[in-house]
Amino acid sequence: MRTRGIVLLLSVVSLTLFLLLSKYEDRPVMRNVDFSVTVKVQEKIDTSSRLRLAALAGNVMEGATFFASPEFTVIVTLLLTSFSLFDWKKRRWNPKAIFIPIALTLLVILEIYGKSIVHHPSPPFSMIKNPITMFPANYVNEQFSYPSGHAARAVFMAIVSYYVLRLSAGKAGITYYGKRNRYVLQIGLFGYVVLVGISRIYLGHHWFSDVLGGWLLGTGLGFIAFL
Repeated sequence: MRTRGIVLLLSVVSLTLFLLLSKYEDRPVMRNVDFSVTVKVQEKIDTSSRLRLAALAGNVMEGATFFASPEFTVIVTLLLTSFSLFDWKKRRWNPKAIFIPIALTLLVILEIYGKSIVHHPSPPFSMIKNPITMFPANYVNEQFSYPSGHAARAVFMAIVSYYVLRLSAGKAGITYYGKRNRYVLQIGLFGYVVLVGISRIYLGHHWFSDVLGGWLLGTGLGFIAFL
């Protein structure tokens, strides 16, 4: 019960912060932060001595974007839901798993709400990296960009994947999921979320506030699915 209370609190706090950011993200201070972060991220990656091949860095960023695309997210969500629908240890169906796609649907609705109501202008075309790429479907010059759907879906998938892989594996009697493996999974999922967020800023598709809003939205709904 204590864990559920903490998770519920984190969900409420995340969604509350998302709503507050939605209301105040158009303030001049936030606009300045957005512009500064985008310029610094692009310059740091393009001029870094450790990233001599800018094209390679761009392809890595594009790849991260693909793994948080709507199509990829739907496929992963359906797989996670299917895996969670049956409790292998107790040999019975688990209808609560249906809340995973329901939470994802709510995430999409709130993303559409943000881009329809908040009206946060997208970065200008001059800031966009690789407008014609190996993943051309990932480039959509939307008029408004808040929140970042990719960032939201990345956090959502990370939370749900961790829950399903850890708890469902335990219910199935799989014992290989030790502390060390949990840390590896946590670090891997955290790195995935951060890389997706940085990629959206580096590619010029979203501002920092868009990514932050997406992270908050994905965290709140990911924890609801967790519950």
